[in-house]
Amino acid sequence: MLESLQAATSEDASYFYSAAAEKEIERGCIGHLRGDFGRSGEEFWVNWFTRRSPLQTPAFEAELGKIIQALGDHGVLQSRMQMLSFCRQHPEARIRGGWNKDVYGFCLHTPEHRYYLRCFPHAGDYNFYLYSYAQPERLKGQPSPTPKKKQEPQR
Repeated sequence: MLESLQAATSEDASYFYSAAAEKEIERGCIGHLRGDFGRSGEEFWVNWFTRRSPLQTPAFEAELGKIIQALGDHGVLQSRMQMLSFCRQHPEARIRGGWNKDVYGFCLHTPEHRYYLRCFPHAGDYNFYLYSYAQPERLKGQPSPTPKKKQEPQR
């Protein structure tokens, strides 16, 4: 599964960050995982933030679990030091224009989903975000987002 993990390109940069709700729906964002390795650098703390519950199926959740496990087994999500080592082996994955020079981006595609892993292998902030998107083909036939109506002021 991780054989397709690769350094992100500059075209991928916007997929590593949250966007306006309409844009995330358009892109097929299912949600993102935010995590850190705690004070010791050896812990594993995560929170899940959902976006499109219809796309968050049991099959997606099973695949996401396998990907997180594989990233841990591969060393990327094993500890802060392992992440730092992995990122340093892939300097081409640095996200240009990121808030810090040590922010790295990797992407992984499966037949059903796209995953974008943003890594910051230092203490003091969240160490990773894993954004999950449906493949564009899966979005066909999905209801398109309804733009919010702006209320006009009373006259």
